[in-house]
Amino acid sequence: MKGRERMATKLTDKIRGALRISSQAQAITDEINDCIEACKRDLQQVGVNNLDESDALIIRAITIYCKAEFGYSDKAQQFRQSYDSLKIALSLMEEYQTVPGNTDTGTTEQEGAVEGGEVV
Repeated sequence: MKGRERMATKLTDKIRGALRISSQAQAITDEINDCIEACKRDLQQVGVNNLDESDALIIRAITIYCKAEFGYSDKAQQFRQSYDSLKIALSLMEEYQTVPGNTDTGTTEQEGAVEGGEVV
């Protein structure tokens, strides 16, 4: 859990910088963290399950989502459209559909095996 907390803090600081927020107030930090978690849930809703916080595209998706939610530079609608496009792209990429380390494809070794010229 400590590693995850450290990553969240690192990502929180990255998002704080992207939003050009210098305040370290706990209320602001909590709002940023809530926004990060909301984005992750939104991505999961479309099948993006590999939410590696060190992945450049995941970081970009979260950053754009937060900029849309915070109304950054009065361009919230543009950021929302950009996020939606990236979300769709991520949902179509196979490497983002599975959780890292989970190699279970839902099939067994016997499925699709050929025995004596017949598929078993």
